[in-house]
Amino acid sequence: MTKESKPADAVVAAFIADSDAVFTPAYDALPMAEQRAIYDAFWRRYHAPHPKGVSVETVMIPAEGRDLRALLYRPPQRSANREPLPAVVCFHGGGWMLGSPESHDLPGARLCAEAGVAVLNLDYRLAPENVFPDALMDCLAAVQWVARSGRGAGLDPDRLAVAGDSAGGTLAAGLCLWIRDHGGPRIAFQALIYPALTTAVDPGLSGGVSAEAVSRYLSTYFGGQKLSDNAYAMPLSAKSLADLPPAFIATGSLDPIRSHGEVYAQRLRHAGIPCGYTCGFGLPHTYLRLVHSSAAAAGELSACSRAIQRALALQQSMAS
Repeated sequence: MTKESKPADAVVAAFIADSDAVFTPAYDALPMAEQRAIYDAFWRRYHAPHPKGVSVETVMIPAEGRDLRALLYRPPQRSANREPLPAVVCFHGGGWMLGSPESHDLPGARLCAEAGVAVLNLDYRLAPENVFPDALMDCLAAVQWVARSGRGAGLDPDRLAVAGDSAGGTLAAGLCLWIRDHGGPRIAFQALIYPALTTAVDPGLSGGVSAEAVSRYLSTYFGGQKLSDNAYAMPLSAKSLADLPPAFIATGSLDPIRSHGEVYAQRLRHAGIPCGYTCGFGLPHTYLRLVHSSAAAAGELSACSRAIQRALALQQSMAS
């Protein structure tokens, strides 16, 4: 066994075993309501209290013919809003089929505290009830709300970033491409954590998600559409990555889709886009579940938080 293939610590090893025992082919065959119930029970096992002083409230974001729910986190000592806070709009993972702001509550709260930013954790529409581009359009509506109405909520639309893990990383990257091509709010930074950016899966790695699960998630998200070459659905298929926001990409060495983030970082740099990159050795897909219990996982989130903090601080200095 190589260093790369070993779990980072005993906590990570136990998590991988637990995940493999729950998310099996039998799980995949269950009705969607049962899959979501099991997924929710799973993430609760790995939940933990927020960092001290982080406040959270529910906000409703108007979209076309509906309202979108989101959790808005503010960092310690900033609940009273002395001045507008930089804002990160976050999109949760879950294969575009599972999850919610609550399932990714702890990473959102920790990012808020560590980076000193407001975090808007969006409840976007899920497949199979809704297929591409519905979730992407919900993400667009969320950043438009911050740009249009954020100051009234104590948010600074001039220091606006997007972030996402796994399927949420796909949405964040796809949204930046969409805005570049179609117009929209200026995104100052994009943070992608083990993002899914193409349909390829490394069969030699198996940490946190299986090739079969990735295939099922993609096919459900696509809803029968041929989208493997659609840059807004699978961002690595974009012909050009020029004129995108600066980025930070985090992956795990055990993750079967690790190469997605690696190659995207290389292509962004080749296109002249500043892009930080980290690969957490011994970490699987979905390692954000362990940010409270594994030093290795916590370190990767902290690296992401520092990158966001630096990028949005730079935006403030450029504006002043």
